[in-house]
Amino acid sequence: MLARSLKMAFWITYDHLGKLILASLIWSLPVALPGFLAAAALLSKDPTIQVVIGIPTLVLCLGVILPVVSAGLAHMTKELIDTRDGSITDMFRGIRLYWRRALGVGLVYVIGTTCLTTSTWFYAAKLRDTMPWLGYGISAVALWCLIFAALTSLLVMPTLVQRKGKVLETLKLASLLVLDNPVLSAGVAIQVLGLTAVALVFTPVLFFLYGSLLLVFVSSVYELLARKYATMEAGVAAGPDSSGRAQPVDDEEDDYLNRGFRDFLFPWKG
Repeated sequence: MLARSLKMAFWITYDHLGKLILASLIWSLPVALPGFLAAAALLSKDPTIQVVIGIPTLVLCLGVILPVVSAGLAHMTKELIDTRDGSITDMFRGIRLYWRRALGVGLVYVIGTTCLTTSTWFYAAKLRDTMPWLGYGISAVALWCLIFAALTSLLVMPTLVQRKGKVLETLKLASLLVLDNPVLSAGVAIQVLGLTAVALVFTPVLFFLYGSLLLVFVSSVYELLARKYATMEAGVAAGPDSSGRAQPVDDEEDDYLNRGFRDFLFPWKG
């Protein structure tokens, strides 16, 4: 499924590169400005600047702006997948539709990751001399929960715009998807880390492509997972087919999944 997700993401980007570049720029600028300010404040040696400017600006960046603009870009990507067409207007429509729930999701992640990160350090350090095994055990559990939260964050925005659920419903579904697809989730995380590394090395990629490539990829993953579960539900209702295997819904009719190298070289012949 990871290979098919990458293929779908590639052809979505190929077909809509111009509007995705613009969308990525719209996504990155409001995130980058407070992000750079927060980094500068936190890297300063003044504790007052770190507390008064650095931490609030970082929360604003990661807990407010990032999830809101990501929800808008995820909605635009949904339109590109569903209708094979879309525009920047869809991104702003997505922001308008989902900003409250995206804000709630973002703040839950900020609070949760802060608590888990603090717990990972606190128990190992404070119980090191008195009850080291207990301290390291609790810290290990907190670390694994932190990793799990990071994996769920990759699918949470496509989940939000596809299912249109409330904050807790969205978080629950994203968590269940990761639990039911651990290998796929790990593969997605590796791809995202690789993309992030490239974006950090090549600054133009960070501003002009990173946001769109990220949301297109994770939205493709969610789309194929949704087809997988829809097929499973249909199989339970109708019984197994002659092959005994369920095939993803609509894959044979999906233009994004049925192109090859010839279509890349001669797109006008498609």
